[in-house]
Amino acid sequence: DQQSALNARIHMMNDGLQTTEELQKRIYQAAQASRGSYNNTASMVGKFGTLAPDAFNSSQEIVDFAEQINKHLTLSGASGAGADAAVLQLTQALSAGVLRGEELNSVLEQAPTIAQTIAEYMGVNIGKMRELASEGKITADVVKNALFSAAEETNAKFAEIPMTFAQLWQSGMNAVQQASMPALQAIAKGATFIHDNWDKVAPVLLGVAA
Repeated sequence: DQQSALNARIHMMNDGLQTTEELQKRIYQAAQASRGSYNNTASMVGKFGTLAPDAFNSSQEIVDFAEQINKHLTLSGASGAGADAAVLQLTQALSAGVLRGEELNSVLEQAPTIAQTIAEYMGVNIGKMRELASEGKITADVVKNALFSAAEETNAKFAEIPMTFAQLWQSGMNAVQQASMPALQAIAKGATFIHDNWDKVAPVLLGVAA
């Protein structure tokens, strides 16, 4: 069910420059490169693409942005709940077109390296950045460009962090899920088939139940 929902969300936000399957494969590669969960990365891409499409130039750019977010969350040591909170605030900011004070405070708390990267890109300290945020001057373009401009440095720092067994396990589970994608999609279609043919299926199920 979760895979089916992700597939539908990715399909809806796909800009058509690639097939949905190709976009899913790129999301998988981004998840592996950032040692993140495929489901979480796909969900992030889906949210950015659905709620903040105007902040990005393409679906590919959204995936690249999500990969950078994953790496910053690891560098910041964000927990599962903390990572979710940071992504939520960034999604709201990108959707609104500006990162404001309350959202910035959440990012500072949960993913300080993202906030620091934005401050460095703007050439200000954190205190001045808070002031700019309250004035609505940290736009979606600033947030996006800041992370992309620091991507090389972020990638280098990320590469220095030793891989944990938990990350290794997650990488393996991502690979299993990717390999199982055709089967999962077939199972999802089975649910639709049952729904569309309920008048024929119901008597069989009732007979089995009896």
